[in-house]
Amino acid sequence: MTRYPEIVFKTLAMPIVFVLLAIGFHFFLRGHNAPGGGFIAGLIVAVTALLARMSLDRRLLRLEPKTLVPIGLLIAMTTGAFPMLLGDAFLKSAHGHTRWPFVGDFEWASAALFDLGVFLVVIGTTLTIIDLLAEDNLEEAQ
Repeated sequence: MTRYPEIVFKTLAMPIVFVLLAIGFHFFLRGHNAPGGGFIAGLIVAVTALLARMSLDRRLLRLEPKTLVPIGLLIAMTTGAFPMLLGDAFLKSAHGHTRWPFVGDFEWASAALFDLGVFLVVIGTTLTIIDLLAEDNLEEAQ
């Protein structure tokens, strides 16, 4: 049996991983102004991590995916509850403009922090499910 398809897959995987990561972060950054955001960006990055793991036999992330879920939940919960401390409604978003050197005018919104929490929860949950399915499949094979 030839190993040519595996060589092609491993050769093409790294450029695809970088492109998918760029697309995922693009969707994350434009999420509060246009379609996209933490959920779809998290799915794209989770698929990218799966592709990297399949092709390179190593993880894309250095930490366990299970740890991303509580971190993301804490960020999302804090972002939602902080406006209540100021007397506003839950998840009330603040926004504004700032000027950065070499970048120019930059619009910011606190909803991006909530999206970051969702992003981390989706990545952690998706990769944990994939890990559990892989472990279950290995147990059945033995």
